[in-house]
Amino acid sequence: MDEASQPQTASAPRDNSLSMQRPVIISILYLANFVLGVSVFIGVILAYVWRGEERTSQWEQTHFTYLIRTFWIGLAISLVFALGWFGLIFGTMATFDAGPSTSGPPGGFFVIMFGGMLVFVLCAAWFAIRSILSLVKAGERRPMPNPKALLF
Repeated sequence: MDEASQPQTASAPRDNSLSMQRPVIISILYLANFVLGVSVFIGVILAYVWRGEERTSQWEQTHFTYLIRTFWIGLAISLVFALGWFGLIFGTMATFDAGPSTSGPPGGFFVIMFGGMLVFVLCAAWFAIRSILSLVKAGERRPMPNPKALLF
């Protein structure tokens, strides 16, 4: 049976090269945030704008939802732990300024400081993994299986 006589499938041809599709651009902006520090804001704005366009395909919609949730969940986790971490630092500094009765930082201070840094590292890893997963699937033009998932 030659190629001309084979039945045609309804799916788009698979191109395994990484092309510059809109979800790919957003994922790259998210990953660039680790170096630039502000590109994530450009990425989330683009995700909202492109998700609302009529020409957006269904598989792109899943990526935009996934990436928007990645931004908001990551931001919420970062803010909660940053506020707690900085509150601990400034609270401990205020204790040192209280007078000569303080003999140094409490032992739990260092445990909480290390725990706060560990949470930031885990949050960054979670953010990077979600961005890379979207990047890979978008490169293959495949939808995100569960765009509202909290993990991956």
